[in-house]
Amino acid sequence: MFAITYDQRGSTKNGDRIPELLAALERVPTRCAAERTRGDEAQVLVDRADAALDAVRAAAELGQWSIGLGIGAVETPLPTSVREARGPALRASSEALEEARRTSQVPIVVRAADTRHEGTAADAQAVLRLIGWMNRTRNTGQWRTVRALREDPSRTQAQIAEHLGVTQQTVSRSLKTSGWREESAADSLVQRLLAMIDLTS
Repeated sequence: MFAITYDQRGSTKNGDRIPELLAALERVPTRCAAERTRGDEAQVLVDRADAALDAVRAAAELGQWSIGLGIGAVETPLPTSVREARGPALRASSEALEEARRTSQVPIVVRAADTRHEGTAADAQAVLRLIGWMNRTRNTGQWRTVRALREDPSRTQAQIAEHLGVTQQTVSRSLKTSGWREESAADSLVQRLLAMIDLTS
């Protein structure tokens, strides 16, 4: 199981961004829906590696979030509220968040409850941070193109251009310069790493 805990970075003078985060997480298939747990923190519980990646990405792309991803067992039966969930995955997520808070670069930390998977968790973390760093370089036009493609991966460049009201050349240029293909390849790698930890935890 995957537990992801979030904490808003920076001054609270910038406003409460928990509602924005919870709205973004509504698109992620969860076992326990995302909720505010305390103050500027929120948490979600998912049972698939692709969902865990989506849950991390949702916050990373919003910016101003420290993210702790914990992988391990969760006590069953699962509660209706993530605030009541217990188990090694939740503890690992809390520990990961504490470390992420102290990270000055891309604040994403992955921790496996089973220490035998420490190396694999570090590999997954490295890939997630690389994706996060790359995403920071995207401009508004690149993000619009990437998100349109994520919404419907079967869309052609011409269809994306029509959807966004831009030229096909603009879409082609945005995809080339956004690192979309590289990110897609990295997504597959990090999902395999997370699944390996989960399956053997």
